Amino acid sequence: MGQIEFQNVTKLYGETPAVRDLTLTVHEGEFVVLVGPSGCGKTTALRMVAGLEEITDGEIRIGERVVNDLPPRQRDIAMVFQNYALYPHKSVYDNLAFGLRMRKIAKGEQRRRVEEIARVLGIEDLLARKPAQLSGGQRQRVAMGRAIVREPQAFLMDEPLSNLDAKLRVQMRAEIARIQQTLGVTTLYVTHDQVEAMTMGHRVAVMRGGILQQVDAPQRLYHAPRNLFVASFVGSPAMNLLEGEVVRTNGGVSCKLGQAELELPAGGSPVERYAGRRVAVGIRPEELSEAGADARARLTGRVLLVESLGAESLAHLELSATPLDRPELADLAAPSAPLLGEATATVRARLAADTRVRPGDIVDLAVDPRKLYFFDLDSGEAIRAAESAVPTAVAG
Repeated sequence: MGQIEFQNVTKLYGETPAVRDLTLTVHEGEFVVLVGPSGCGKTTALRMVAGLEEITDGEIRIGERVVNDLPPRQRDIAMVFQNYALYPHKSVYDNLAFGLRMRKIAKGEQRRRVEEIARVLGIEDLLARKPAQLSGGQRQRVAMGRAIVREPQAFLMDEPLSNLDAKLRVQMRAEIARIQQTLGVTTLYVTHDQVEAMTMGHRVAVMRGGILQQVDAPQRLYHAPRNLFVASFVGSPAMNLLEGEVVRTNGGVSCKLGQAELELPAGGSPVERYAGRRVAVGIRPEELSEAGADARARLTGRVLLVESLGAESLAHLELSATPLDRPELADLAAPSAPLLGEATATVRARLAADTRVRPGDIVDLAVDPRKLYFFDLDSGEAIRAAESAVPTAVAG
């Protein structure tokens, strides 16, 4: 196995940049996921590694070799696409063995590799079938097996699960993660689904507009987003984002969100430098709960909708607060967009499954000021990203 390395890689289509100055290393045996909205450059980056797109500037290495000018067949990588691209007239065995035959691998070695990979993928009983006799999940396993059996230096996967139904996607993403862990193969995986990215990758690289925004372990991305785009993109439901004001009160610092004023913990937080200024404020839906009598920090809102999700309920509430309007949120559905008036914003709160709140109710929500996220309104960069809340364990 070998590592994949981007060094200041840029790709232009005419004058339009698809990828800009990308520097990223996928270490040997690591599973890295490229994620972002449509048009962010993630698939272009993958295709440049595969040799399907020419590089405008920079350098790509696979293992010890610079591969900028090598044709795809000489790069020693295997790619799994969104469509299975199986030969319909060949059996599963022949589909798996086809690449090995083209490389003139001995028949005994072909059989050994095919049977071993079929056992790992759980398709050893399907080797005599044709693709038309397989389910979507089984076809995707065969497509993966055809890549794995070649024993390349690295795997490239371009949204391989997007054609599957929701239940099968959940099953297959666990299978892919298990197989990658078993084989220890270097893998670069592309998806637009942030839940898929967070559950599969050792590290996740978030892209926007061709620029790498942040690359980190999934829990670090979630608990310590570097900027507003990452904060709004990572998390399901998405982070609530509002515009607030930092004010000094009785020697301390508070954050005003509309009519509410939340006292912030003392201790020299960087947000104190913004006293008297407006900032972007983020609140995760799970950090909002129905306020008890002892709750000191609370937001008051009117319930618009309650979605029952079985294990929990997701409440949509209208607050008297200023919704956040930022260009980096234009690609996403901003959860704080006003519904009923310009002076209001909507937020989502994860409540208990047995909550009694109903549309039209006026509800007090408890919020822990230590769990607030703050971002500079001009740059969009994080002021404080609740780093004390970040678990020390690294995913993967």
